Amino acid sequence: SCGLSGGVGDTLVLPAKKANASAEEHQPRFQLRENDYVFDERKIGGNAQSIVKEGFLHHTSFLWDWDPLNMDYLTLPEKRPDYRGDRSHDDFLVRLRHYYGDSSNKNSLFTHMKKATAESFDLEESSLKEVLDIARDQFGGLQEWWDGKCRTKIIKL
Repeated sequence: SCGLSGGVGDTLVLPAKKANASAEEHQPRFQLRENDYVFDERKIGGNAQSIVKEGFLHHTSFLWDWDPLNMDYLTLPEKRPDYRGDRSHDDFLVRLRHYYGDSSNKNSLFTHMKKATAESFDLEESSLKEVLDIARDQFGGLQEWWDGKCRTKIIKL
């Protein structure tokens, strides 16, 4: 639950939308709702997990931005979380880009998340090469670990 049930990490304070916005203005409440990350009642990210005897993988897809014309092709899914109700995608989803400013990029989100996470957890930065070296040395490589432990496969495109 990412520490949400214990009260640690249940609030993610976003940067103000405007340079002159005050800290007292409404900031959406970050929470976990039915496997989704939400601001108030609107989805900002979906989660999936793979749990095996030797460990687990937690995956989150955050909604940075999208083309509204593409959303018009999507129908209301038959299976959906209770808190969504019958809301359209536009009324249900949040574009995180709008919270960080239209001129910002995804690095703004990750920089903010890293800072917020470091307040509750010890973080250690690693390069992709370092991570791949650890996977190779400890697990025989990522593909070998996935093949033996998970249904997920890494494929080259």
